[in-house]
Amino acid sequence: MKKKKVLITDRFATESAMWLDRQPHLEIVRADSPSILPLEHLVSCQAMLIRSRTPIDEKLLKKARQLQVIITATSGFDHIDLDACTKWGITVMHTPSANIESASQLTWALVLAVANRLRESRSLMESGEWLRDKVIGLELSGRTYGIVGLGRIGSRVAKLAQAFGMNVMAYDPYLADSTFDAVNVQRQGFEELLKNSDVVSFHVPKTAETERMLTRQQLSRLSRPLILVNTSRGSVIEENDLIEALQKGWLRGAGLDVFAQEPLETSSELLKLPQVVATPHVGANTEEAFFKASQLAAQKMVSFFLDGSTSDTLPPRVPWYGATPLKAD
Repeated sequence: MKKKKVLITDRFATESAMWLDRQPHLEIVRADSPSILPLEHLVSCQAMLIRSRTPIDEKLLKKARQLQVIITATSGFDHIDLDACTKWGITVMHTPSANIESASQLTWALVLAVANRLRESRSLMESGEWLRDKVIGLELSGRTYGIVGLGRIGSRVAKLAQAFGMNVMAYDPYLADSTFDAVNVQRQGFEELLKNSDVVSFHVPKTAETERMLTRQQLSRLSRPLILVNTSRGSVIEENDLIEALQKGWLRGAGLDVFAQEPLETSSELLKLPQVVATPHVGANTEEAFFKASQLAAQKMVSFFLDGSTSDTLPPRVPWYGATPLKAD
């Protein structure tokens, strides 16, 4: 059997790449950079293993005429033109389960950092001030945690919130009531959740529906200042409105791993506000998540060429992707 050429365009776990190298029916080649793909490999490859730094558009697909399958070792997939892939008959898969623990862990790291005002405490110490009364934190036990998007990561975050003794509610119009009951989470409407929560975190994909989901319209009507955390996609929140909300005290603080434009400009007001803890989109950047995503992607690749099997295909066959929200049970 003629070997299938697999082009790896981005970071990939060494162990997983070595495992692929040992597959007798595959030829593995690497690109030096996700932004510079060698034409000689692009035109002759049957498969691509990518991450989010490799954009897939129709211009690229017109060159890769032998391409049969693309696997992105990521949960998100907004770097891929799925309509173009469907048009050209290319199978696309992703690895949505690989970063559940890592993204949930970072979400809670940001919650705790904001609740305990760690950035402000560090700044005081660096300036030589030992003024403990300037950084009064917040106990989370007994308070209310609101989750926007009760999927894989949202459900895990809910369990962590419950472990902290918090009451948990969630907004997700695509899930039946039985799903909320299974994780002991109260169902709420979006604006209702914002008004009743002390902490709110977002765990939604980038879609037309979630674009600018949170704006001044909701932020100006909060019943009390809350902690806001976003580890999903930056476009979910209108950043100028978020800055205004922080400056006016509508929010207690914010923990942000994602931004509308990445990398975030160093001149951004978000980096100047002391109640903001910001990280550079590192939700999936743990040793374990990186390996799991790489290995899952490698296994999907091998299975595809051995027997044609697929899993976690894109576009996702789920209610929120181009469908009407489910009605409650």
